[in-house]
Amino acid sequence: MFTEPQIATVGAREQDLSRDCRYVTAVQEYADVAYGWALQDTTGFCKLYADAASGTLLGAHIMGYQASLLIQPLVQAAAAGQRIADLARGQYWIHPALSEVVENALLKLPLEPAASPVG
Repeated sequence: MFTEPQIATVGAREQDLSRDCRYVTAVQEYADVAYGWALQDTTGFCKLYADAASGTLLGAHIMGYQASLLIQPLVQAAAAGQRIADLARGQYWIHPALSEVVENALLKLPLEPAASPVG
């Protein structure tokens, strides 16, 4: 079901996460990226939850213009267990584009450094 503004979600909500789970969160407002600013969007946002240790996505919630499209790379990342760092830095994000809302939210997540391989 589509709403105005659009709402898209994948994975856990904050209330679903256990107090025992070490998770981190980040919020990126649409208005704080070039395309969102040009749209004069003052309500849209992307909110992410990630496992601090593994660096994987636990949940993502987007409210705003084109949320149904912006959620797609986050759905894929959650389904594949892709690490946030790989998703955020392992591709080129177009500028100016609304997808920067997702990119910047990913980059804001305060994740623990990946463990070095033993060997």
